Amino acid sequence: KKSKTNQDEIKLRQQCIELYNEGKNPTAIHRTLHRTRDWVYKWIKRYKTEDPKWYLDESKEPKKKPTKIDQELENNVVNIRKKLVKRDTPETRYAFYGAIAIHQELDKLGYKDKPNLSTINRILKRNELIEKEQRKKSNKESRVYYPEIRAEYPGHIHQLDLVTPRYITGYGKIVSVNRIDVYSAKANLNQYQSKGADSIIRFTIEDCSVYGIPHYLQLDNEASFRGSLYHPKTFGKLTRFCLNFGVELIFIPFNEPWRNAYIESFNSRFNERLWFFQKFRDLEHLRDEAKQFRDKHNNFQAYKKEHFSKQYLHGYTTRYFPKGFKFDLSTELPITKGKIHFV
Repeated sequence: KKSKTNQDEIKLRQQCIELYNEGKNPTAIHRTLHRTRDWVYKWIKRYKTEDPKWYLDESKEPKKKPTKIDQELENNVVNIRKKLVKRDTPETRYAFYGAIAIHQELDKLGYKDKPNLSTINRILKRNELIEKEQRKKSNKESRVYYPEIRAEYPGHIHQLDLVTPRYITGYGKIVSVNRIDVYSAKANLNQYQSKGADSIIRFTIEDCSVYGIPHYLQLDNEASFRGSLYHPKTFGKLTRFCLNFGVELIFIPFNEPWRNAYIESFNSRFNERLWFFQKFRDLEHLRDEAKQFRDKHNNFQAYKKEHFSKQYLHGYTTRYFPKGFKFDLSTELPITKGKIHFV
């Protein structure tokens, strides 16, 4: 089939590469041509394939015709699925078990020609390994439009939330502070005995020291995030701390948790796959298991992003606290110039 791409569009694509070869960066190109940066990255990537007709649209026909799956491969897919669902080994305790997770396990086994995700799902369906899940009734989402920021690189937007209260028999109450990166889907978490601002700041310092300081931190209106219940118009300790390090806070509307969809999804997995899966002896036991849960989650998300994401990673710089940074939680921070967003 001949491409239906019009000549004006082709000229723009060629002009994009001319500017690129002149040494212009993608940001300058997208501003000059009034196209998105994703568009610029796409055509630079296509140009680098050295296909003489790189500027034309690719055919939507499958590049490979479906072939019959080797029986040994099908058996491996079935066995992997059963192993991941069973969760009876340290390696599979917190594992994902969908098509991407199976693809990842086949990769570990050394398969070079791995089946695509739709083929894996067909194998699972053929072997009656897909359970029909009842759709849960979602919260009544507000029909009012609210602006949101699109994550463009790792560390651009973090969402943070608390899972509370939780009780360990014979130990007492604990709170889990959970955080997820909206772009990379990588997460971090830790547990404390109190949900006060000091616990949140302690977590934030630990988190940013390893994963970097985000540009935006998105939160709900939990009192330990926004400030005092008794003095609602004052800026709380966490707000002052974040402003001091150039982090812009975003507070979502009251009673609309779905606007923090990424962290809410992670919280659900935390409850299902970690908290309700076993009994914990004490806080340290929970923390040890939570780290394994986090590492398994992040390993899966990295594989998923590398092999199945269509996002184009823009250039970015990760900020960290100064080397050897320490903070005395009793320090009373001033209000620093910065930005806070209330939706």
